[in-house]
Amino acid sequence: MKKLLFVLLSILLIFQLAEAEVEFSQKLYKELSKTKNKVPHIKIPDYTKFELENGMKIYFVEDDELPIIEVEGYIKGGRLQETKDIAGISGFMFDMMNTGTKNFNEQELQEYKNLHGVSFGFSVNNDYFKFGGNSLKSDSEYLISMISEILQNPKFDRKYHRRKIMQRYKYLSQNETQEIPLRNEHFYKNLYKDHPYSYSYNTDLLTDTTSSFQPEKLKKYYNRTIAPNSIVMGIYGDFDADKMKELVEAKFSSWKKKEIEYREPELKKPAVDGDIILVHKSDSTQAKIIMGYQFYDYSFKDRIDFLMANRVFGSGGFQSRLMRNLRSEYGYVYAVHSDTDYYKKGGEFTITTGVEPDKTYEVISNIKNEMNKIKNGKEKIKKQELVENINLYNGIFPKYYKTKDEVFSSVLYNLEIRDRGANYLNDFINDYNNITVEKAQQAFEKHTYPAKFFTVIVGNKEDILPSLKKHDLEIKVIND
Repeated sequence: MKKLLFVLLSILLIFQLAEAEVEFSQKLYKELSKTKNKVPHIKIPDYTKFELENGMKIYFVEDDELPIIEVEGYIKGGRLQETKDIAGISGFMFDMMNTGTKNFNEQELQEYKNLHGVSFGFSVNNDYFKFGGNSLKSDSEYLISMISEILQNPKFDRKYHRRKIMQRYKYLSQNETQEIPLRNEHFYKNLYKDHPYSYSYNTDLLTDTTSSFQPEKLKKYYNRTIAPNSIVMGIYGDFDADKMKELVEAKFSSWKKKEIEYREPELKKPAVDGDIILVHKSDSTQAKIIMGYQFYDYSFKDRIDFLMANRVFGSGGFQSRLMRNLRSEYGYVYAVHSDTDYYKKGGEFTITTGVEPDKTYEVISNIKNEMNKIKNGKEKIKKQELVENINLYNGIFPKYYKTKDEVFSSVLYNLEIRDRGANYLNDFINDYNNITVEKAQQAFEKHTYPAKFFTVIVGNKEDILPSLKKHDLEIKVIND
């Protein structure tokens, strides 16, 4: 009965969350752009915060709308803590931790999760690790107990260690046959070289290091990266705060604090400006393209101005200039998107698309031309374009934050990972609604570099090279 109730509540929750999903269709864009959308305001939930003596930070948000408990947490460090000889170890370590512990073998831990209807998982990001889980209200003690057990009591010398190694090899070998992973591997390992930000894409490197992930090395890495004082945990849902605090203290207070020396290797500028790499894949029917260059870190001051300028250029969906040019006018592509990613030590600006092989040159050329038209002032960003994108953003943005747990997740991230205020979402809304066309144009002119584009193409060289060589472009061909 308990499992049935949990399934029914989960379905209800899925339907609730589905309302927050955004179907990025052309119809949606037209509807939102035609409607005068209100400047949104996100209600920030009330939260309480306390810190255990061992330095572990805890946030609570009480909400009795559904009898469920959601847990979300962050561990400082992230992929930055890896070195080249252990690239990929973080994900493997967390996979082992979530499979069995000192006190639960694989079968016992899985039965525990199934019996009490609890779920739990980890993810690895460049600058932090993340974990999350949920259960029914009635199973909240089992959920918190399980999280405590998994975080504090890893056991890496279990029988399933070898099976996990072989599963990893299988996954990596599959990546070597797929166009997008191939494209990203050659792009990021050249853009970031031997920096940890490249590791998750570098299939060859990950394959080479996997055999070294022996139990003793995993334990050493765990001791170097995981401690209560490196963790912040948020608990959301239907619970009594006083009782939950007692439970958290009982499960985590005895965990000893320890000093952790965080690695923060600096990014080096790669010598790839203007280079083009073609990765030959004989069975490809399209050319998969990524173009870009290193960009700024978290502290980029013009980030919001550039965000809106880039929406006009290439990240604004069907309204963007790249889509109007490459899809609507010429029919070269189905989709094209420009994006930015900001990390602690740097970031990247990228453009991705797929095209018929014989149109590869035209697409690359048109992308640069569209960027130059804005950058050089030939076709500056128009006030109407900016207004439309701000209005569209006002329609789309609140759809990500319809439920309190989604808002709380953002608050936790902004407070503890990005060192922002709890009201950052509304500060962000206010800032982008007050951008002028002059600021957007200035940001785009200052921070775009079409001559620096490093380009990686994956496809059949027999079909792609003629289009490029006709224009005397220097191409490095890799026969993968």
